Amino acid sequence: MIAAILLVVLAAAPAAPKAAPAAGERAARATVQGSLRSAGERTPVAGAKVFATARRGPAWTREAVSGEDGRFILTDLPAQDFILTVVAAEHQRLEQPTTAPFWRRRKPPVIYLQPVGTGSYRTIVQQERTVRPSPYSARLAPDEIQGLPGSQGDPLRALQNLPGVARAPGGLGLLVLRGATPNQSQVFFGEHPLPRAFHVPGLASVVQTGVLQDLQYIPGSFSSHYGNAVAGVVTMTPRVGRRDGLHGHAKLDITSVGGLVEGPLGKGSFLMAAQRGYLDLVLRALPSDVRGDEFIRPRYHDYQLIFDHPVGRGGSLTARILGATDDIRYPDSNYSPGSNFALRAGFHRFDLSYRKRHGTWDFLLAPAMRLDRTVFETSELYRRRSDVVGLLRAELTARPSRRFLLTLGLDTQVDRYTTRTHVEPSQWAPPDSENYDTSDRGVVSTTGVYVSSQIGGGRFTLFPGLRVNLFTGKENAAFAVDPRVLARVVAHDRVTLQFGAGLYSQASQRKYEETSGFISNSENPYGGTTSIAGYSPLVLPGALRYLDARLEFDPHGRVGAARASQLSANLHVDITSTLGFDGTVFYRHVRDNLPRPAGSGMVPDIVTETYGVEAMLRHDLTARLFGWVAYTFMNSKLGFATWKTPRPDLPADFDQRHNLVLLLGYKLPRRWTIAGRFRVVTGLPYTPRIGAQIEEGIGIRPLDGPFNSARLPVFHQLDIRVDRTWVYKRAMVAAYLDVQNLYNRQNPEGVLYNYDFSDQRAVIGVPILPVLGVRVTY
Repeated sequence: MIAAILLVVLAAAPAAPKAAPAAGERAARATVQGSLRSAGERTPVAGAKVFATARRGPAWTREAVSGEDGRFILTDLPAQDFILTVVAAEHQRLEQPTTAPFWRRRKPPVIYLQPVGTGSYRTIVQQERTVRPSPYSARLAPDEIQGLPGSQGDPLRALQNLPGVARAPGGLGLLVLRGATPNQSQVFFGEHPLPRAFHVPGLASVVQTGVLQDLQYIPGSFSSHYGNAVAGVVTMTPRVGRRDGLHGHAKLDITSVGGLVEGPLGKGSFLMAAQRGYLDLVLRALPSDVRGDEFIRPRYHDYQLIFDHPVGRGGSLTARILGATDDIRYPDSNYSPGSNFALRAGFHRFDLSYRKRHGTWDFLLAPAMRLDRTVFETSELYRRRSDVVGLLRAELTARPSRRFLLTLGLDTQVDRYTTRTHVEPSQWAPPDSENYDTSDRGVVSTTGVYVSSQIGGGRFTLFPGLRVNLFTGKENAAFAVDPRVLARVVAHDRVTLQFGAGLYSQASQRKYEETSGFISNSENPYGGTTSIAGYSPLVLPGALRYLDARLEFDPHGRVGAARASQLSANLHVDITSTLGFDGTVFYRHVRDNLPRPAGSGMVPDIVTETYGVEAMLRHDLTARLFGWVAYTFMNSKLGFATWKTPRPDLPADFDQRHNLVLLLGYKLPRRWTIAGRFRVVTGLPYTPRIGAQIEEGIGIRPLDGPFNSARLPVFHQLDIRVDRTWVYKRAMVAAYLDVQNLYNRQNPEGVLYNYDFSDQRAVIGVPILPVLGVRVTY
């Protein structure tokens, strides 16, 4: 009875309130999120492991992995007050305590991770890269180019450190591949060649390194995809803009200023870059007793705009606008009246590139339009040339099986030009002399139809190809059929043998007029003695006349087809995963096939023959070390032919027998980098002046010795570059000191004779030159 009463009382009593959950249980459902970015570059860090561990109380740990966009989510947290630890590849470990307010912001926090190493620029958006077969080719990444001593981060000047590339006279910008003249090679930006690769007079490339995905150098025996070159090709692959936010950089040194901005645009991206050279202002600022009253005043600028957008499934459309202009002047003076000149040259190009992949088929259609203009002016001469150039490249590639690939292609370049030449009578001309004024217009074109294939794979691969070229001028047309074959044999997992043989052709035109450049040949139209004006006592190597913006200022007349036969064999050995060796032997025979003027007698043609050996031991760019040893032995001969072809027996303008480059770079702690380059190069040949005679109305006339029978002394030089990078959350600041000719070697670059050519002295090149620059990347 008592028990029953107790049960009734307990049932009627109000229920006791439930105990409140502990603090850890109340926060058990807490979730925090954030995003990881690489400091300086602000790029997302994917695949990083994120840990949350307890700061106090019972031990607990939660873990997450960041996604492609750098975001991470930590769930089921007992507390929002914990120690955050982040471990990511190529970044320093991050460990820091966090509190609840840190995670309760309106926007999820962004956590910046310090990169390991220099934190230099990396390309995030990669495009599909087309690999063209060749027995030997070398690639340079933007990171490597930026740190090469003596190049100031210039992409094409960096190529002068590779085997097979001659040292340019005076350290200026010229691309001389295996002894060929610069106009016998082509430099491609994207799908089309550039009208010139360097600003006048070769101070910098017309394209910045920041817009490049990579740069490939093929000194000879290239595939049938490329034409209108009898020597080699250089392909600069432009990249597209980044799509992970707004980025860019700005740079400044004692000779130029430049910048780049890129970011997303709709589903695609944009990239804009420009640079301006102001060496004329630097020279003008020097004291007059240092620079003198007479000095060349060059300035230049260039720009690149790139837009890309996906089109349909597997397609992309890229638009590019690029251009470059040069203005170089030399003033008149009391000591050399009439020696003044002004050269203004420029081009602007608009490209469209549509790529589409559908199953085993690839399609490329790339039209382009280019506008060129060159003006050369002195006190007595005015020359102008304007060009409207249409370009087109189309390719269709089929991959029916893994062991067979076939490409059909067409590329063409149609140039509609107009020229004008006006000559005033000189001060020595008769009083009744009249002005000379003429103009011309016409169309020249270069068209190639090519087929390229890949047969086999694995241990043996064959790359046969055929190219048919058509060159048209104002008066005629010339054809050339160029069969080519390349073979690759994998003898071992680490050893590859490659062979190449074929015919190559390009348009050739005899030069009726003097060229437009400020350095021209005074005696021989094919090479030899080169002087500033007429019978000047200053004699430079004949190679310098290729600094001209236009080698053929008036392209009228008949056109021919220069022909070259090339043979090469290459041995590649992967010594380790980062260390490789390349050895190449090559041979090239070129005849210019210059057309003879109507009504003229026997006019000599030009024949060159070049053979040599190249060797390169290269350590690829790693976390700490990069560099190479490159050596080239080359013999380049030149001869003149009439009705038959004699064996060339004269030294060619770019006959550099020995060229050794030792280059090494190392990344030190605290983001310091030091790199050095040492070069030893055989001097260039030139035609000496062995005396003089007095002629009425002319004065003292020099007498030239045998063609290219003298040679400048051996060139050697040491360059050092030191870089320091500071990485902040949203930007990076890099400063560099690039010292050229560290031990101030007095390298002769020419010969200066006295007034009657009875004595001479050397003209010394660039002395020790420190270049200080800074670059800000965000």
